Amino acid sequence: MQQKKKIYKFLVQEMLIFSVSILYFSWGTGNTSLWDIDEPIYAQSLKEMMANHNLILPTYNGQILPDKPILNYWMMWAGIKLFGLDSFGLRIGSAIVGALLVLLIVSVVRRMYSEKIAFLSALIIATILHSTVIFRSATPDPLLILATTAALLSFLLAYLDPQVRRNALFSFYLALALGTLDKGPIAFLLPGLIVVIFLIVQQNLHFLWQQGKLGLGLPLFLILLMPWYVAVGLETHWMWDKLFLLQQNIGRFDASMQGHRGPWFYYLLSVFLGMLPWSVFLPQALLWLKRTRALTQDKQQVKNQFMLLWAAVWIIFFSLSATKLPSYVWESYPPLAILLATHLDSRLQATQKGLTKSDALSLGVLFAIGVLLTTFGGWIVPMRQPEIPRMLWLGTPYIVAALVAGVWIWRQRVLWALLSLAGGAVALSILVVFLYTPEFNRLKPSREMAEKIFQIQAGAPYRL
Repeated sequence: MQQKKKIYKFLVQEMLIFSVSILYFSWGTGNTSLWDIDEPIYAQSLKEMMANHNLILPTYNGQILPDKPILNYWMMWAGIKLFGLDSFGLRIGSAIVGALLVLLIVSVVRRMYSEKIAFLSALIIATILHSTVIFRSATPDPLLILATTAALLSFLLAYLDPQVRRNALFSFYLALALGTLDKGPIAFLLPGLIVVIFLIVQQNLHFLWQQGKLGLGLPLFLILLMPWYVAVGLETHWMWDKLFLLQQNIGRFDASMQGHRGPWFYYLLSVFLGMLPWSVFLPQALLWLKRTRALTQDKQQVKNQFMLLWAAVWIIFFSLSATKLPSYVWESYPPLAILLATHLDSRLQATQKGLTKSDALSLGVLFAIGVLLTTFGGWIVPMRQPEIPRMLWLGTPYIVAALVAGVWIWRQRVLWALLSLAGGAVALSILVVFLYTPEFNRLKPSREMAEKIFQIQAGAPYRL
């Protein structure tokens, strides 16, 4: 009876978390038109596929579009069938994927670490700055993030717990296949590289062929993956497959595309900014992990080592790539969020919870970022570009959250400090989604251009 109550409690908690996450990621999702350049291309491609009654081959202006595989198109298609062909219908799938990611982290991390660390990890992932953007966009990135996180967490669970190994490995191969249907070879090559490096470090590489269920996993992976890749190959005489592999994968790694380039430290800065406000504690968390390593249980060390390798390999790999975009390293955020949550949980359990120098420095950095956001958004950028809306309040949430969190930590109320930071992140999301992006939306020329083209064409169909 006690066990049933516990399971019922977990289910209620998880349904509540999922519902709140959907509400958070979906609010304001449709209050702007599509953002250049990716969203309109994917939307127009889907529109052509529907007009041609062909949900196999992505095209753009009647030409093969080899940018990405099919899974994101199918998700957008489901969204517009349910909610209509508009920005909300195209983006709602990404919001649901974001909520599923939060639910996944709560469910798996609770089993591997603890209930507190699970909730903290989910809170961090939901409220980081980049989540406000990525889970409100009609792009393939959210699905890859969910698939990669599910695959790597499932593998670690299988490695640590023989009781659930078969089901966890089944989830691992399933997630790899779905990720590859969404984004291509990177969805299985990079997680596979992380797994191999981890097993080498553990001196347990034989786990793969002895206990890794390759005989079950590889056929499952191919059964899920190959039908579409073969179908699109046959329809285009293998032209789509060749263009996708050579141009969109090897080409993107070898040479920067569409001007997306950056210095070697591009992703260090990108991860720090994308994980605000929580990233100000990342140096603390990494130093704490190093300092407490000798006191940590062996199993805990294995989990932490896996998370560090996951984040490091992902960031280093894309740092070597010529084409650079902030979304390329989003998959490193979940392990970093879990490590951050582990550190913050230790602060909650500590007997001495007062404000330390490192706390003051971290919150000082967040305060300074808030001041910079307000200064640039409110004065410097509008002075140089008068057509851009003045964003006086842009940095206020971080300024207030840093001050309030500092007071709470000084009063030894660490939990309230963390809730203050989460509140600041949510407040910034509200400002961005409901106040500032609609103002930027009015600056887009696309709607005015479309109306003029419609008048010129006298209602006849046209292509972008």
